[in-house]
Amino acid sequence: MFPRPLFIFLSLPLFAGTAWSQTAATLRSAADAAGLNIGIATNSFNVTNASYAAVAKAQFNLVVCENEMKFESTEKPIGKFNYKPGDDVYNFASANNMKMRGHNFVWGGQSISAMAVVTNRMNGLSTLRNHIDSVGGHFKTKILEWDVLNEITNDGVNGGLKGIFWMKAIGDDYADSALVMSRRVIGTNGYLYSNDYGADGVNPKSTAIVAMAKKWQTNHVPIDGIGFQCHLTSPVNKADISTNIKRFGDLGLRVSLTEIDIKDATPADWTALMGACLENFNCVSFVTWGLSDANSWIGSSCGCLLYNGGTPTVKTNMYQAVMDALKAADPTIAAKRKAFTIIPAGSLGPTAALSYFTRPAAHRVGALGSANSPVPVFLNGSGTLVDPLGRVKTIAPSAFPAVDILPR
Repeated sequence: MFPRPLFIFLSLPLFAGTAWSQTAATLRSAADAAGLNIGIATNSFNVTNASYAAVAKAQFNLVVCENEMKFESTEKPIGKFNYKPGDDVYNFASANNMKMRGHNFVWGGQSISAMAVVTNRMNGLSTLRNHIDSVGGHFKTKILEWDVLNEITNDGVNGGLKGIFWMKAIGDDYADSALVMSRRVIGTNGYLYSNDYGADGVNPKSTAIVAMAKKWQTNHVPIDGIGFQCHLTSPVNKADISTNIKRFGDLGLRVSLTEIDIKDATPADWTALMGACLENFNCVSFVTWGLSDANSWIGSSCGCLLYNGGTPTVKTNMYQAVMDALKAADPTIAAKRKAFTIIPAGSLGPTAALSYFTRPAAHRVGALGSANSPVPVFLNGSGTLVDPLGRVKTIAPSAFPAVDILPR
């Protein structure tokens, strides 16, 4: 028998006012009001540039290393780790109250050091485990969202896993293994993602990812979110992307738009993409793959980001389209997003109907008792304890005094 029951409460307002973002002066403040992470891909050199840094920290609340936390950037040769570039970006983020994504553990590209040694299942799993143990362990308290898996799904109508070197050596459970290893190392400090391109709308590839996510959930393989890379070309199909985001929301999964660039973009394209995200409570992050066209992997003439030039100059029409979309966000959906995003990593799964609960358990702390816990629980109209997705959460006297991963 445990010495005392665990009672969990949350004192967080769930309702947003109707004018909550109308006075926002920056993308960052407007996104904060909508409960959305808005960010950029960057590197340890750019964040030391004064003009670049000034724009980044004023307009965005999240960063991700474009290349400096990939396999061969953090471990080359095998067993020799370099965390400094990632730490430099994290230090910039931390100093400016920004969050950070981790990109990535497992990919078929930029992994030459791993390809050189991974030849069979045994050394493949060992290499993968050592990398995740080391890199994940170093950054575990610094990262909000982890792209554990990157671009693992086949293109075209057949879906399935790509035949990358990890799969050839380990087998088709390499992805499951990477997710399990990541949860063991990172715990509930960060959300675990599978990130992919060409699956932003409803198509055979995204449908294959839906099936894969369901299989992971059925088999209790830890997965918290899906990344849509959103390397797009004008025009952007808002309805298609929004429908796809909702499909994963129906599974209780986060969606992050992780590597956005829109080639030859118009303001309408930015309005459409931000709108698709904002109308779904489970769309939690909106990240452009660079700050300025000058930083884009596509090339400086891509017309694909919100700024131009080495000294970032705002594209006023594009910027204003994003700002206007944020200011027009539905406050009811924003409140749902805020409730959803505080569910701890490891707790996500199939949802019940999402609705509001008028009496947070904190309002009855005298009756329920209290404990320090990150797990949000509310009282619904019938007095049942539920999480923000409406799932019943039984808090029993035999509960452990700390919660790492909630039961589904």
